[in-house]
Amino acid sequence: MSEAEKKQSESDMCAEPVGNQLKADTTDQTPGQIKKVIDAEKETESDEDVQLSAFTMSALQEFVSEQLEREQRRQQVERCTLDAGADDDFEEDWQLSQFWYDERTCRVLGAEAMRLAGPTGRVACLSCPTLYRHLRKVRPAGLQLTLLEYDQRFGVFGSDFVLYDYRAPLEVPPALREQFDVVVADPPFLSEECLTKTAVTVRLLAKHHLLLCTGAQMGELASRLLGVHECQFRPGHTHNLANEFRCFANYDLDAHVASGEAAS
Repeated sequence: MSEAEKKQSESDMCAEPVGNQLKADTTDQTPGQIKKVIDAEKETESDEDVQLSAFTMSALQEFVSEQLEREQRRQQVERCTLDAGADDDFEEDWQLSQFWYDERTCRVLGAEAMRLAGPTGRVACLSCPTLYRHLRKVRPAGLQLTLLEYDQRFGVFGSDFVLYDYRAPLEVPPALREQFDVVVADPPFLSEECLTKTAVTVRLLAKHHLLLCTGAQMGELASRLLGVHECQFRPGHTHNLANEFRCFANYDLDAHVASGEAAS
């Protein structure tokens, strides 16, 4: 190796690693010029960071918006809880297939549930939050209520609330199995799958009496699954439904419903 080649090799070994070099060529530039190059590179890197931060900020804003909506829904339920008469403030969520009972239906089903359970019994409201809210107002002090419901807004009711998804019918706390004197169920959807899976849960919960509110077309399947029959009593809703709605029971409900209450 020539002397010139040796010097060039030594120079390469002592050179600054590529990762530590400036992106721009600063050879023969004054310190002031080099500073300008460095500042320009920092500004470019800062612009890249801003682009990444904008994407992250968009995702964060979406998350915060969802959390805010949930909090607003929770506060809405709390207001309804504090004001027992503020039913109109607690809006139906039609995406969850929620349709509130009218006053007459709440009165009839509530009175029957309390009659069956007695002053110290237990009532399960399965996917029927309207009835649960009515019973909270009129129940005797010793009557125990449990609301099994998918809508987590009702979590503000504390230990009365049990998160329930009809698609997982067996996921019921063991402590609740066969503990209820009466179960009132209102499957959220008019489908064989929904009724079949809801019926599994009903059988897990009930000791004796069953009340089922669903579409008239589900009667035959309900009879096979739960041994219930159609009643003369017709449940109603604050908003009229396109489907004919019926009440089914595994005992003679009509014998205990006043003639004036039987039909809307």
